[in-house]
Amino acid sequence: MQLRTVGRNLSHHWLSAVIVAVISAMVVGIAHFATSRPTYTSQASIIFTSNAFESFRDPDSAASYTTSLIQSYSNYLQSASVLDPIASKVGGTVSASSLQQSIQLSPSPMLLTIEFENGDRDTADTVVKELVATVRSAVGTVSPTADKTPVLQIVKSSVLTDAVPGTDRSASRSGAIGLLIGIVIALVYLFLRAILDTRVRDVEDVMALCDASVLGALPDPISSDDEASVLAHNLRFTAPRDGVRSVLLASTVPGEASGSAALHAADSLAASGTRTLLVDADLRGREVTELSGAGAAAGLSDVLAGRAELDDAVTAREGRADLLTAGSAVGNPAELLSGAALADALASLGSRYDTIILAGAPVLSGSDSLLISAAVAASVPVIGIGKVKRSDLAQHIELLGMSEAKLGGVVLTGVRRVSAKNPYSPLATAASR
Repeated sequence: MQLRTVGRNLSHHWLSAVIVAVISAMVVGIAHFATSRPTYTSQASIIFTSNAFESFRDPDSAASYTTSLIQSYSNYLQSASVLDPIASKVGGTVSASSLQQSIQLSPSPMLLTIEFENGDRDTADTVVKELVATVRSAVGTVSPTADKTPVLQIVKSSVLTDAVPGTDRSASRSGAIGLLIGIVIALVYLFLRAILDTRVRDVEDVMALCDASVLGALPDPISSDDEASVLAHNLRFTAPRDGVRSVLLASTVPGEASGSAALHAADSLAASGTRTLLVDADLRGREVTELSGAGAAAGLSDVLAGRAELDDAVTAREGRADLLTAGSAVGNPAELLSGAALADALASLGSRYDTIILAGAPVLSGSDSLLISAAVAASVPVIGIGKVKRSDLAQHIELLGMSEAKLGGVVLTGVRRVSAKNPYSPLATAASR
């Protein structure tokens, strides 16, 4: 996919990306606020004084012994014999193994720091106080001095328990986190949509695939003939073939409103005084026949099969384009359309009408429209914005070229109706109603 195409797709999906960002931000922010729980840290500082300097002649040896003794207390506090009773005392909310991983001990000369974090304030406070009590008890049992006093004595110990900054509930923090994550999700969504979107989204996508003029841009559904007036006007300038101005309107795939576009364009053209005939050449889907409300009278299939006369099959409609319906259902429409009967019928009708508009079957649904394109003056692809893939439209254009059909322009359907404030738009009349 070209970089320009990705760039256009980004502009197509920005609104949905904003919606995704807003929804994601709200969901994440609310979830974060609802699940936020404060974390408490309990910290103890134990300051020692040493009597080892009275027992050792060498001060360095005394200092080394004191430091190793404090380190041994630190190691002792991480043993199961100490942590198991503490875990039981706090009601089993934490295990001895989790305590061993969570408790931080920092021994240094004459100082031992103990730190523990937990989501419950009382648990954090109890664990650290129990560890301090264990150190006090251990200090009292070590007494190698001559007067049987402990080598180390605790001068001071303090325990402080407080909430960890930034862990308490905060609407502003949850909102900021939700907004940040929402933006990230929206950007990922936007770029994925831009890369994976393969559908025709605007006229630039069309122009990148074929060199043809846009004869009309129609909404879907088309609510009035006025919306097709620009298309009808442009069809009048189609160059005739063998004296017959015949135009085939066919979509690439079903659902692009080609039949509706043909019907309203033909009626708009007839309203301007042009002798116009509309032919439902989609012998499978019969869209125009159904939209016009015509009955089960003889039509194109009957004429081509020799079961009806052309004059009898054409239905005159007051103030509108005359209509040649699809006619009776047939098993193999391509067989009828491939014969000379179609060209003969168009030649006969060309002497009676200024413009003949044929509504064909979707090109990629079969060979029907390709067979017709070889017999008409121009073929006009009807392109449903957001409905047809770029690859399918490219194949449509390629097949027309292989059939030696003349590309007479393109018609866009499914465009948004413009505001009635612009009276010069071809869709302004419809928008003002």
